[in-house]
Amino acid sequence: MESTIQQVWTVFEGGLAALLATAVLTPLVIRAAHTFGWVDRPSDDRWHERPTALMGGIALFGGISVGLLWSAPGAAVLPFWGGAALLFAMGLVDDLWHVPPSGKLTVQGAAAGLLLYSGYAFGPAWPVWVSTPLTLLWVVGMTNSINLLDNMDGLAAGIAGIAAAAFGALAVGAGALTAGVLAATVAGAAVGFLGFNAKPARIFMGDCGSLALGFLLAGLGLAVQAEMPAGDPVAVALVPLAVLAVPILDTTLVTVMRRVAERSVAQGGNDHASHRLVLLGLSERRAVWMLYGLGLLSGAGALLVLVADPALFYAVAGLGGVGLGVLGIHLARARVYDEEAPALPRTALARRPFRALHRLAGPHWKAVVGVLGDALIVGAAFVGAHVLRHGGSLPGGVEGFVLGALPLVVAAKAVVFYAGGLYRGLWRHAGTPELLRTVATTSAASALVAVLLMGLYSAAAVPAAALVIDWMITTGGVAGARFGFRGLRQYLISCRPGARRVLIYGADDTGLLALRTLRHDRERPAEPVGFVDDDPLTEGQTVQGLRVLGARADLPRLCRAHDIDELLIATDAHVPERRRVLAEACRKAGIDCRAFTVSYASVSPEEDTAPEPSPSAAPVGMSKNGTPTNGTPTSGVPTNGTSKNGESPKGPPPSGQ
Repeated sequence: MESTIQQVWTVFEGGLAALLATAVLTPLVIRAAHTFGWVDRPSDDRWHERPTALMGGIALFGGISVGLLWSAPGAAVLPFWGGAALLFAMGLVDDLWHVPPSGKLTVQGAAAGLLLYSGYAFGPAWPVWVSTPLTLLWVVGMTNSINLLDNMDGLAAGIAGIAAAAFGALAVGAGALTAGVLAATVAGAAVGFLGFNAKPARIFMGDCGSLALGFLLAGLGLAVQAEMPAGDPVAVALVPLAVLAVPILDTTLVTVMRRVAERSVAQGGNDHASHRLVLLGLSERRAVWMLYGLGLLSGAGALLVLVADPALFYAVAGLGGVGLGVLGIHLARARVYDEEAPALPRTALARRPFRALHRLAGPHWKAVVGVLGDALIVGAAFVGAHVLRHGGSLPGGVEGFVLGALPLVVAAKAVVFYAGGLYRGLWRHAGTPELLRTVATTSAASALVAVLLMGLYSAAAVPAAALVIDWMITTGGVAGARFGFRGLRQYLISCRPGARRVLIYGADDTGLLALRTLRHDRERPAEPVGFVDDDPLTEGQTVQGLRVLGARADLPRLCRAHDIDELLIATDAHVPERRRVLAEACRKAGIDCRAFTVSYASVSPEEDTAPEPSPSAAPVGMSKNGTPTNGTPTSGVPTNGTSKNGESPKGPPPSGQ
């Protein structure tokens, strides 16, 4: 017990020393950077808007070195420190002058060679002819991934700190003191630097910092693999991929989308995951924190390998991979290269790296991707259900049954999913009918699987509890993967700068249509807050996730309590007197009052130019005298024409924000 406490204290001591050293060194580097002109100025392919000091890697590498010297973990740490020193020096030269890509790759390969020479390899239990090239690919890839991730204030430092902390927890759990100290010093230095690098950043780490940091994280992945208790070698190999899922997602997204858009993978640009989140609606701070959250989740998932059966770890990894895939596909839809240009033509999808997939499935390539995702969900659900049913581990006999039945389960459910229409439709617009169809289809698939398994095996070998858990996980995973597109879209739209906080008057069918329209309105993003309805039976009820907050008499209180910008009248009973009363209440509360209408326009083939009708179920703004602000004839709703701060009503956000 005393030995364990001493090890934990040694790890903590190294991290604290690195944090304090970096916090002291960083202001000195900032002053030196401005003195010597080491400043990164804004440009088209950069995200920052003001000149910012460079060379933060000097403070980072210095802090890590101090932490290692203080904790004195021994000679075993030298390959990691030596490789980081090589990349720090090369990055410093690149920041000051320039190093060609071939030179960078050579130095990265040499640093990876130090780890290989010291006995660290990706997949230590695998044959040398497999592990050696994988080690080179892992080290070089992750070194450059952190370099690519350094694209927004605080992002790379924060993700590196989270990943290093996860590696440290894994190392301590495995009893690996050297890896634990190294992880703690990297995490401490990253946190110490983050105080100066978070938005608004006073300093950037530069290549001298990001390359060294990436190498150390890659090395930590190898060190943790080498020290993990003997177990499933595939699970051990997946651990560093789980911890570093965010930089892997970002690098994959950038690489694939630049190839599709026929751009150089090596060129800079504002097309990373963080940039796409901002373009789709998040603020820079929220985008960074969202990626931090993903990093924490993936790191926590990796810790399962210490306490759970490998089968459960595989199940969680499969579900997590599908979730990251949904996020990646949604981010890939953002137009980051040229917002005025039309969407990518279908022929673009036939180019590399989609060429083989497009040739195999033609226009149905999306269904192929859906089948692959569902296969992961179904497999994870079936394995996870039996692990949970048997108390967290699979007995020998049950493991054989699960592995033998798994291909049949995946194939049978895929056929039912296809027959049920789960690979047709645009899921970002999915609603209640699609949800019901999903539940019905997954239920039918689970019923078919139960019949097949009981026919091929004995009924005793197929526990009913496992089948129920399997149905629950499958239904949740399949529905979550599909409705995740809609949920992400609505969340990001509601977070866009300038989004209006809207109360909807009327919780009837028209109110539901108004809510759906608000959630899909890209021109005037809105954040629906709740409903107002005069029917006392509806108060406190929830409609499509929003509560009925009160009645018409409660408007002044609700506007103050929920910081409302606008009331949208969306009830079938368009009584003029009621509308006038509502408009007067809005005027007193200092908010806008608008009417929701649905209009149709006839189109004649003889017309040279067809009149542009109002969008179906689009909100219509009204002026003081009842004239529609867009010129569409409709009954008027008076409004004071100003927002609650006395300024003009909010217009659409600027392009791209």
